[in-house]
Amino acid sequence: MAAPEQVTLHKERYMISKLCGLALAAVLAPGLAAASDGPFADVNALTSYWTSAAGSGHTEIFVNGQEVLDIPGSNPSFVKQYFSCLLTNDIRVHCNSGYDGAEFLTDLVATLDADAEVWLDGVLYRAGSGPTPYDRAEIETCSGDSSYYGVETYYLVTAYYDGFGVPYGNSCY
Repeated sequence: MAAPEQVTLHKERYMISKLCGLALAAVLAPGLAAASDGPFADVNALTSYWTSAAGSGHTEIFVNGQEVLDIPGSNPSFVKQYFSCLLTNDIRVHCNSGYDGAEFLTDLVATLDADAEVWLDGVLYRAGSGPTPYDRAEIETCSGDSSYYGVETYYLVTAYYDGFGVPYGNSCY
Protein backbone atom coordinates (compact mmCIF):
# COMPACT_ATOMS: atom_id res chain seq x y z
CA MET A 1 0.00 0.00 0.00
CA ALA A 2 1.28 3.52 -0.76
CA ALA A 3 1.95 5.86 2.16
CA PRO A 4 -1.15 8.08 1.70
CA GLU A 5 -3.41 5.00 1.56
CA GLN A 6 -1.86 3.58 4.75
CA VAL A 7 -2.38 6.89 6.54
CA THR A 8 -5.97 7.08 5.32
CA LEU A 9 -6.72 3.51 6.39
CA HIS A 10 -5.14 4.01 9.83
CA LYS A 11 -7.00 7.27 10.41
CA GLU A 12 -10.30 5.82 9.16
CA ARG A 13 -10.14 2.94 11.65
CA TYR A 14 -9.07 5.27 14.44
CA MET A 15 -11.78 7.84 13.67
CA ILE A 16 -14.49 5.18 13.42
CA SER A 17 -13.73 4.10 16.99
CA LYS A 18 -13.58 7.72 18.17
CA LEU A 19 -16.81 8.65 16.37
CA CYS A 20 -18.60 5.66 17.87
CA GLY A 21 -17.51 6.85 21.30
CA LEU A 22 -18.54 10.40 20.48
CA ALA A 23 -21.96 9.30 19.23
CA LEU A 24 -22.62 7.25 22.35
CA ALA A 25 -21.32 10.05 24.55
CA ALA A 26 -23.70 12.44 22.78
CA VAL A 27 -26.61 10.18 23.63
CA LEU A 28 -25.48 9.73 27.22
CA ALA A 29 -24.44 13.35 27.81
CA PRO A 30 -25.98 15.69 25.21
CA GLY A 31 -23.67 18.67 25.86
CA LEU A 32 -20.50 16.81 24.85
CA ALA A 33 -21.23 16.56 21.14
CA ALA A 34 -21.47 20.34 20.82
CA ALA A 35 -18.36 21.02 22.92
CA SER A 36 -16.21 24.03 22.34
CA ASP A 37 -13.28 23.84 19.92
CA GLY A 38 -11.67 26.90 21.50
CA PRO A 39 -9.98 29.22 21.71
CA PHE A 40 -8.86 28.78 25.29
CA ALA A 41 -6.29 31.08 26.88
CA ASP A 42 -4.23 28.24 28.35
CA VAL A 43 -4.37 24.66 29.62
CA ASN A 44 -5.95 25.79 32.91
CA ALA A 45 -8.83 27.45 31.06
CA LEU A 46 -9.30 24.33 28.92
CA THR A 47 -9.31 21.91 31.86
CA SER A 48 -11.60 24.21 33.83
CA TYR A 49 -14.07 24.22 30.94
CA TRP A 50 -14.06 20.43 30.64
CA THR A 51 -14.21 19.85 34.39
CA SER A 52 -17.54 21.69 34.42
CA ALA A 53 -18.83 20.41 31.03
CA ALA A 54 -17.92 16.72 31.24
CA GLY A 55 -21.03 15.38 32.92
CA SER A 56 -20.93 11.74 34.03
CA GLY A 57 -19.07 10.26 31.07
CA HIS A 58 -15.40 9.34 30.90
CA THR A 59 -13.66 12.37 29.38
CA GLU A 60 -10.07 12.61 28.16
CA ILE A 61 -8.58 15.89 26.90
CA PHE A 62 -5.25 16.16 25.10
CA VAL A 63 -3.08 19.14 24.13
CA ASN A 64 -0.35 18.50 21.56
CA GLY A 65 -0.77 14.77 22.10
CA GLN A 66 -0.31 14.97 25.86
CA GLU A 67 -3.16 14.14 28.21
CA VAL A 68 -4.04 17.16 30.34
CA LEU A 69 -7.31 15.89 31.82
CA ASP A 70 -8.80 12.46 32.55
CA ILE A 71 -12.18 12.53 34.25
CA PRO A 72 -13.40 9.06 35.23
CA GLY A 73 -16.92 8.13 34.31
CA SER A 74 -19.03 5.78 32.28
CA ASN A 75 -17.67 4.53 28.98
CA PRO A 76 -17.43 4.95 26.07
CA SER A 77 -14.82 7.60 26.57
CA PHE A 78 -15.13 11.06 25.03
CA VAL A 79 -11.67 12.01 23.72
CA LYS A 80 -10.79 15.40 22.29
CA GLN A 81 -7.46 16.65 20.95
CA TYR A 82 -6.39 20.31 21.07
CA PHE A 83 -3.25 22.14 19.94
CA SER A 84 -1.23 25.11 21.17
CA CYS A 85 -1.48 27.64 18.36
CA LEU A 86 1.64 29.68 17.69
CA LEU A 87 0.11 32.50 15.65
CA THR A 88 -2.88 33.14 17.93
CA ASN A 89 -1.13 32.21 21.19
CA ASP A 90 -4.03 30.11 22.48
CA ILE A 91 -5.36 26.54 22.45
CA ARG A 92 -7.79 25.27 19.79
CA VAL A 93 -8.87 22.14 17.96
CA HIS A 94 -7.92 23.74 14.61
CA CYS A 95 -5.03 26.20 14.55
CA ASN A 96 -5.23 26.54 10.73
CA SER A 97 -1.48 27.07 10.51
CA GLY A 98 1.40 25.03 9.15
CA TYR A 99 3.32 25.87 12.33
CA ASP A 100 1.06 23.85 14.62
CA GLY A 101 -0.14 20.28 14.97
CA ALA A 102 -3.28 18.92 13.35
CA GLU A 103 -5.33 15.82 14.07
CA PHE A 104 -5.99 15.20 10.38
CA LEU A 105 -3.34 15.21 7.67
CA THR A 106 -5.64 16.90 5.16
CA ASP A 107 -6.19 19.82 7.56
CA LEU A 108 -2.44 20.37 7.90
CA VAL A 109 -1.71 19.99 4.17
CA ALA A 110 -4.45 22.56 3.43
CA THR A 111 -2.46 25.18 5.38
CA LEU A 112 0.61 24.75 3.15
CA ASP A 113 1.46 26.38 -0.17
CA ALA A 114 -0.61 24.59 -2.80
CA ASP A 115 2.50 24.13 -4.99
CA ALA A 116 4.75 22.76 -2.24
CA GLU A 117 6.14 19.26 -2.40
CA VAL A 118 4.94 17.36 0.67
CA TRP A 119 6.73 14.46 2.35
CA LEU A 120 5.08 12.35 5.05
CA ASP A 121 7.32 10.33 7.34
CA GLY A 122 10.06 10.30 4.69
CA VAL A 123 7.79 9.21 1.83
CA LEU A 124 6.62 11.52 -0.97
CA TYR A 125 2.96 12.34 -0.27
CA ARG A 126 2.36 15.05 -2.92
CA ALA A 127 4.62 16.10 -5.76
CA GLY A 128 5.44 19.78 -5.93
CA SER A 129 4.39 21.92 -8.85
CA GLY A 130 5.90 25.22 -7.76
CA PRO A 131 8.21 27.46 -9.76
CA THR A 132 11.24 26.32 -7.76
CA PRO A 133 12.29 22.92 -6.50
CA TYR A 134 12.76 24.41 -3.03
CA ASP A 135 9.14 24.57 -1.82
CA ARG A 136 9.03 21.46 0.32
CA ALA A 137 7.25 20.49 3.53
CA GLU A 138 8.25 17.54 5.65
CA ILE A 139 5.43 16.25 7.85
CA GLU A 140 5.84 13.75 10.64
CA THR A 141 3.22 11.54 12.27
CA CYS A 142 3.68 12.21 15.98
CA SER A 143 2.59 9.94 18.81
CA GLY A 144 1.34 11.26 22.11
CA ASP A 145 -0.08 9.73 25.24
CA SER A 146 -2.57 6.87 25.20
CA SER A 147 -6.29 7.40 25.43
CA TYR A 148 -9.16 4.97 25.89
CA TYR A 149 -8.94 4.33 22.11
CA GLY A 150 -5.15 3.97 21.84
CA VAL A 151 -2.22 6.26 21.22
CA GLU A 152 -3.23 9.79 20.24
CA THR A 153 -1.51 10.68 16.98
CA TYR A 154 -1.28 13.99 15.18
CA TYR A 155 0.60 15.53 12.26
CA LEU A 156 3.24 18.25 12.40
CA VAL A 157 5.34 20.05 9.80
CA THR A 158 8.85 19.33 11.05
CA ALA A 159 10.63 21.20 8.24
CA TYR A 160 9.61 23.67 5.55
CA TYR A 161 11.92 24.94 2.83
CA ASP A 162 10.77 27.87 0.71
CA GLY A 163 14.07 28.46 -1.09
CA PHE A 164 14.48 32.02 0.19
CA GLY A 165 15.29 31.99 3.87
CA VAL A 166 16.39 29.79 6.70
CA PRO A 167 14.42 26.52 6.66
CA TYR A 168 11.68 26.33 9.29
CA GLY A 169 12.10 23.46 11.72
CA ASN A 170 9.89 21.91 14.37
CA SER A 171 9.68 18.65 16.30
CA CYS A 172 6.95 16.54 17.86
CA TYR A 173 5.89 17.87 21.24
